[in-house]
Amino acid sequence: MNTQTHHPLLDTLDAWSPAANEPDWLAELRRDAAYSFVALGLPTIKHEEWRWTNLKALNAEFKPAEPAEVTEADLAPYLIAEADDIRLVFVNGHLADKLTRLPRVPKDLVIEPLSRVLASSERLDLKLGRHTPQAEAFTALNTAMFTDGAYIRVGNALNFETPIHILYVSTETASPVVSTPRSLILAGENATFRVIESYVGLGNSPRFVNALTELALKPGAQVRHVKLLRETDATVHIGRHEFHVERDAQLTSHNINLSAKLARNATHAVLASEGAFCNLNGLVLGNGTQHFDHHVEVDHVRPHGRSNQLYRSVVDDKSRSVFSGKIVVRPGANGTDAQQQNNNLLLSDDAKVDTKPQLEIYTDDVKCSHGATSGRLDEESVFFLRARGLDEKAARGLLTFAFANDVIEQIKIDPVREHLEAIMRERLHGLLES
Repeated sequence: MNTQTHHPLLDTLDAWSPAANEPDWLAELRRDAAYSFVALGLPTIKHEEWRWTNLKALNAEFKPAEPAEVTEADLAPYLIAEADDIRLVFVNGHLADKLTRLPRVPKDLVIEPLSRVLASSERLDLKLGRHTPQAEAFTALNTAMFTDGAYIRVGNALNFETPIHILYVSTETASPVVSTPRSLILAGENATFRVIESYVGLGNSPRFVNALTELALKPGAQVRHVKLLRETDATVHIGRHEFHVERDAQLTSHNINLSAKLARNATHAVLASEGAFCNLNGLVLGNGTQHFDHHVEVDHVRPHGRSNQLYRSVVDDKSRSVFSGKIVVRPGANGTDAQQQNNNLLLSDDAKVDTKPQLEIYTDDVKCSHGATSGRLDEESVFFLRARGLDEKAARGLLTFAFANDVIEQIKIDPVREHLEAIMRERLHGLLES
C-alpha cells in the first residue's frame, strides 16, 4: 500500500493478517476499510478537529499485538465488586477465555466474543458497521484490523439488571504494539440493560489501542453505559463510540478518563427518531503530562429529541484537557431540547485546557444552550471551609472532589459509582499533594 506520505501504521496494516476462514462479507469490509485508511491518512494538527491533539506519538513501528497471559490477580485492581458476575475479557485484542465469565442468561440475550459469532446465524453482515461511517481514519483502521471484541444483543422487552462488564487489557511487550478491540451492542425494542467497558493497561511498554464501539437502541430501549479508561502512561488510546438512538429510546453514557499518555475519545450520537434521548457525561482526571481529548457530536435528526452533555476535567502538573462539543439540529427537528456544559478545574500554573462548544441549528422552535468555564478553585470557598476547621489541603481536596463528583454521582450503576468514588478519593489526594 502506498500513499504520498508514508506513515508507519501503513506497515502495521500490511503486516496484519485476519483469522483463517473469515466470511467473505467481512473480508470485503476489511478491504474497503483498508483502502479508506490509506486514502484518508492520519489527521494532523492542521485538521480543525485535531488542532489541539498531536499524534506524533504514533510515529513508531507498531506491530500487531499478540495474545498474552494475564492472571486473575493482574485483573483484581480493575474488577468491580458486585459487577463481576458477567464479564468478557480480551487481552491485546484477543479473547482471554480463562478470565471470561459467561453464566447462563435468558434465551433472548446474547453475550459472546465477536470471533464466535461471525459465522453464526446472527447475520453480523447486516449489523457490523451499519451505523459507523468509514470516512474517518481510525474507524477505518479498526474495521480493517480488529481481532475480536464483545457482541451483546438484548432481545425485545427484556429487562436485564445484572451489569455486563467488558474488559480490554493491554500488556507489557518487547516492542510497541497496536491492538484494535471492537464492540457491537444492540438493544431491542423496550429492552433495558447496563454495560461497562474498561480499558486497562499493564506494564510500561509503549502501545496503541484503537477501539471502536457501536451501540444501537431500538424504539423504547433504555441503556446505561460506562467507559472507564485506565491505561498506562505509555499508552495512546484512540476510542470512538457510535450511538444510534431510535424513537423514545433513552441512552445514558459516561466516559471516565483516569489515565493514559494520550487519549482521544470521539462520541457521535445520532438521535434518529422522534422522542429519542441521550445523556452524555465525561470526566478527566489528569496529571503529569497526560493529554485527554473529548470530541462529542450529538445529531438531532427528528423532532422532539432531547440531549444533555456534561463534561468536566481536573488537570494538574503539565496535563491537558481538550473538549470539542457540537450539537447539530437538522431541518425539521422541531421541539429539540439540547443542553451542553463543559467545566474545567486547573490545579497548577502549567496545566492547560482547550474548549470549543458549538451549535449548528437549521430549524426554529428549539431550546438549545451551551457553555464552558475554566479556572481555579474559588478562594472564598476555600476560606469558608478553613474557617470551619479544615486545613488548606483538606479544603482544596474536598472542593475538588465535589467538582468531579458532580459527574460521578450521575452514574446509576451503583457498584461502578461506588468504585469510582473510592478511586477518586485516592487519586485526588495524590493530585493535591504538594
